[in-house]
Amino acid sequence: MPVTTVLLLRHGHRLAWTLDPSTGKYTSTHPYPTRLPADPPLASHGVRQAEETGTYLSKELLPLAREGQLRVYSSLFYRCLETLRPTIEGLNAELPDEKKIKVRGERGLGEWFGKAWFDQPVPATAARLKEGWFPWVDEGYASVLVPERKGERIVQLHERVKEALDLVVRSVDAEDEMDVTVLICGHAAQIIASGRALTGQTPDDLDDDDFKCYTCGISRFERKNGGEGVGGGFECTLNSDCAHLSQGAERGWHFNGDESFDSYAACQGRGPEVHGGSREAEASKL
Repeated sequence: MPVTTVLLLRHGHRLAWTLDPSTGKYTSTHPYPTRLPADPPLASHGVRQAEETGTYLSKELLPLAREGQLRVYSSLFYRCLETLRPTIEGLNAELPDEKKIKVRGERGLGEWFGKAWFDQPVPATAARLKEGWFPWVDEGYASVLVPERKGERIVQLHERVKEALDLVVRSVDAEDEMDVTVLICGHAAQIIASGRALTGQTPDDLDDDDFKCYTCGISRFERKNGGEGVGGGFECTLNSDCAHLSQGAERGWHFNGDESFDSYAACQGRGPEVHGGSREAEASKL
């Protein structure tokens, strides 16, 4: 039973984007490093959150990394890898070359975009991200699952995340006989769905506010045998803890029904929608 602990980390506070659902076009007033739609970097406050998180996690995880007992996965969207940067750089500065951490980019644990009539955004490739910004990305790793190109309904998101987590845990289980901690950096909706998949506790009402997901919040799940959920079940022992952040818990989010734009007619008359960034809106989800 190598995977004993799963840590979920939400990315830091990011810049905003705007979606016009009548055209399917994503835009932003800010330049994005990857120049891809809905792939913003962190805002300055998010950078500070990531640095504080890195100071904490690099110290906490270093003993595991030294013994080869740490695996790190991430969504390939820029904001998640940018959030991980202080942690990975802090760890690798203390590790010999043969034990330096490589981050596995897993699209199956990536962003949730609602069902749409248009193609939804995809992240940059691992090779491009490694070459341009994050040299510790593992370009040899292949995602176990890829989201639907035209987005997902809320139930499909939960199914996708559960399947991806199951495949990831099984894969790491098979790698070694040592106990392993898995750190995953991702997005609000994916983190909530992950908590439900790991514990086997999915509420009848998917809008329930059960698993928290503050920016740079850390959730911890400890494995148990014979329970429901991925890998025989996990118990949540930390629910988006923010004790390591100087400004505490910020920008929490929970589901509020489906996010879907799957017919042009349904989108007529709907203006552009701002998602996240500096606008204090419930739409600041992912």
